[in-house]
Amino acid sequence: MWGLDRIPNDLRRAAEAALHPGERLLYAARPDWRAGWGSLIAIFLFGVFWMSISLVFFVTSGASLLGIKPLLSKGQPTGFGLTLFLFFFSSGFVAIGLACLAAPFLSIRKTLATVHLVTDTRLINVSIGRDTAVESFAVRRVNFLKRRTRRDGKGTLTIGYGVETDSDGDPRPLTFEWSGIPDAARAEALICEQSQWRGKM
Repeated sequence: MWGLDRIPNDLRRAAEAALHPGERLLYAARPDWRAGWGSLIAIFLFGVFWMSISLVFFVTSGASLLGIKPLLSKGQPTGFGLTLFLFFFSSGFVAIGLACLAAPFLSIRKTLATVHLVTDTRLINVSIGRDTAVESFAVRRVNFLKRRTRRDGKGTLTIGYGVETDSDGDPRPLTFEWSGIPDAARAEALICEQSQWRGKM
């Protein structure tokens, strides 16, 4: 099986289990989280900025509720109701900030636990964690491919597999991405070959 020898054992077993009897594996690769490092850093920095603001209100209102330092308004302590409202209101913003700070690390963790497969009949995404998630598409449905490749051969494939109609009645392409996969040109060529679709290579 081309490529599975480079996959960690637990992920390889999940990938092998996702194959149908008689299905021929042509390509297997793990995505590289560094392909999207720019957006991950941006999300993290936004989380830092968001937390720096929301924590001020959260800590101030919390300290006032505990009687450590009363929250003042026009030189007078604010009422308990207003202080309680500010505490719970700011806690929601703190939760958003924590989510932004955690999102890049969760994304990296998911990427490391994912493998993409090309077979003679399907495109398959396999992810492991508490449960094993398998998502597959019939390769014959592919009607669009876009590839961005780096000098080392790693790249990102945008794969189109259909069209749906949005709420305004306008057509919208259905796509998904394989980011930072090794030998992206090979994966593209194999998908084109198996789908019997000839796009612009």
